[in-house]
Amino acid sequence: MSYFEDFQLWKEQIENLTPHEVKPPNQPVDEFVSSTEALAIEANKDRDVLTTAGMDPSLIDNLVTLSGALRYCEAQWKSEYLNRIEAQQEWQEKSPMAYEFKKDLLHHFSFAYRKDANIQKKVMRIREGTSHADMVQDLIELAVLGEKYPEPLTAINFDLDQLQAARRLSHAMSELLAAANGSLDESNGTKQLRDKAFSLLYKTDSAVREYGRYVFWKDEDKRKRYYR
Repeated sequence: MSYFEDFQLWKEQIENLTPHEVKPPNQPVDEFVSSTEALAIEANKDRDVLTTAGMDPSLIDNLVTLSGALRYCEAQWKSEYLNRIEAQQEWQEKSPMAYEFKKDLLHHFSFAYRKDANIQKKVMRIREGTSHADMVQDLIELAVLGEKYPEPLTAINFDLDQLQAARRLSHAMSELLAAANGSLDESNGTKQLRDKAFSLLYKTDSAVREYGRYVFWKDEDKRKRYYR
């Protein structure tokens, strides 16, 4: 089975895990899954002895599919996390240019519309915004304003193609800002799903290890394989 198929097998149980049952990973997930997969191999060799002690043999099989489900969830979370980080880095690289473009537009608009009090008020209002979201919105508003009153801009030889450039830049920066601002905290749905998958596997892993330590309590070599 693929990791996605493993996830589909456990999807409902993972999603239905309640908040008080969730145990956030206390170690790198890849390392934990590797140790669990190794446990599954050892426990399968000892299947008869473990089941004789009362352990449900399906726990061993569940270790394998749950490990796959967790690997799938971890991959989804890592992909989303890295996308957010990359978007934040790209924003840092590109936003200074966007702010400078807005500054240039405001300079030209303020001069072009200096004799029209009503339009000048609109330019001044656009100038007030200072946040990233304001900058994105200001670019589109400047484009709309310039397209509505092009004559004063033409009179100062302003390149009207810059209005379309402002529209495109606003759209691009809007998408980038949304990606950069995506939640990376505990409220993130992909992270919550990963944590739930970890919790379910951790519980199963702990149960198998507990039986192993009980059964092989006089065989230290065997018993240590069931330590975490």
